[in-house]
Amino acid sequence: MKSLQLAIATLFAAPCLHAALPTYDSVELQARSNLLVNDEGWNLPPGSSFNSISASINANAQVAFRVQVVPDAGDPGLSRPGVWFGAHGAGGLVHLGDIDALIDNDACVNDAGDIAFTISDSGVGNNLYRYDASAGSAAPVNTLPVIPNSYQSPCVNANGDIGFQASFSSGRAYAARLGGTTTIYVGDAAVSPGSPYTYLYTPAFNAAGAIAAKVATSADQFSAVEIRAFASDGSSRRLLANQATDGASPYSKFDNSLALADDGTVAVVATRAADNRRVVVRSDGITTTEIAEVDPAGTILELDSFPPAINGSGWVAFRARDARGQAIYLGDGDTLLRVVGNGDVVETDLGTAQLGQHDSSPVFSGRPAINAHGDIAFVAGVHPNGNDQVEWGSGVFVAYATPTVDDLVFADGFDAAPGR
Repeated sequence: MKSLQLAIATLFAAPCLHAALPTYDSVELQARSNLLVNDEGWNLPPGSSFNSISASINANAQVAFRVQVVPDAGDPGLSRPGVWFGAHGAGGLVHLGDIDALIDNDACVNDAGDIAFTISDSGVGNNLYRYDASAGSAAPVNTLPVIPNSYQSPCVNANGDIGFQASFSSGRAYAARLGGTTTIYVGDAAVSPGSPYTYLYTPAFNAAGAIAAKVATSADQFSAVEIRAFASDGSSRRLLANQATDGASPYSKFDNSLALADDGTVAVVATRAADNRRVVVRSDGITTTEIAEVDPAGTILELDSFPPAINGSGWVAFRARDARGQAIYLGDGDTLLRVVGNGDVVETDLGTAQLGQHDSSPVFSGRPAINAHGDIAFVAGVHPNGNDQVEWGSGVFVAYATPTVDDLVFADGFDAAPGR
């Protein structure tokens, strides 16, 4: 009896650490753009356009993304960029830039609905902006004493801190606006003499204020690389390395961008040295798990050159190609699930549609995004169901996760899986 009581106490004392993958039975359109000669689009001003973008999603399934072209209300021959924000098929532009300006980085939204983005007014350099959801307005972010030529890959976390890559004329650094202070975490050798890093690749920022990225230590800036996580105090730790850096590593190289979970775990596409196959891996620096591999005789025939996404459950979403064409997959190291892909039927404002293109153009745009519940935001081309020669443009969608029974969380009682 005592052992049974102990087992029950253990079961209800802590949350499940490895929830089963959810199912995806509902895909919802958030907004759609198309050429005016075809139709006016949906949930955007007529004639608006976005392409080669990624959407961001928060825990409340709110989505943010950049719109490169928004026709000017006074003169449709002129245009300006905008930032879209909304959820569950309702939303709109919450900020507009000046005529001929450019939003040159994807928008990043936190759970409060705050959004980090950049605007370039001249095409040379840019300014960092933050949309404040509580105020309903956006304003430039003062990053003194760090004033780079341009900001890249900005992201705002749950604390309202914004991490970014600072690009200077001489080189690059990783930095963040933490509270009222801007701190440089690390710079390359051109920015910080004595730095062991010859090149800093695209970073990711998390709720703990950590920045993770691929970094190079070789003079050629690409042969010897590692994946490192950096803290604001300048400390760092290696999570992964290639064989040129660590002879015991099974990987010869890594893609340039990655994803970072709030617990410090990263997901990245690597190339195995033994067979030269590309693989999606997840690592916390101690345990490395291969989520999926390219296999000509298997499920994943190709991995697209876009970074994966990861959430706190260790679920990794990524773009791939299977026997049916391009698709978005989700994996946890044990199970691989096709979430959505080429030819799938979805509902849009124009009626029943299919994901796809009229030719061999990519079905998806940018990287997928995943939130704590497993909801996945993605951008894809659409056409009428059964007719890929009619152009319905591109849509921003959310595939909603339906928790399985194994997703129930037992902590201090009988708590069910969180709803939205």
